[in-house]
Amino acid sequence: MSFKDHLTEDLRLCLLRVLAEAPGAKANTSILQDVVNALGHHATREQVVQAVNYLEGLQAVATGQVGSVLVVTLRANGENHLKRLGAPLPGVKLPSLG
Repeated sequence: MSFKDHLTEDLRLCLLRVLAEAPGAKANTSILQDVVNALGHHATREQVVQAVNYLEGLQAVATGQVGSVLVVTLRANGENHLKRLGAPLPGVKLPSLG
């Protein structure tokens, strides 16, 4: 696996973790971009939206448009991945134990 692939998988995991800590388990892509970049990523809005779309395809998150703002909500598959319950989500880094 390439370094770029590792970064992409980690970005997806970070998005799930941020949503798990967000009020109501939801946030918009602007907030998500700010927080994942504070956690060491250098993601553009486009990269965040691509990662969100990927996670939505896995039913790990749901999205909704409010005007021009994309709002993302954590779903059960995403929560289960963070808790290491069930099958891991392909293309998403596993969270460390502990």
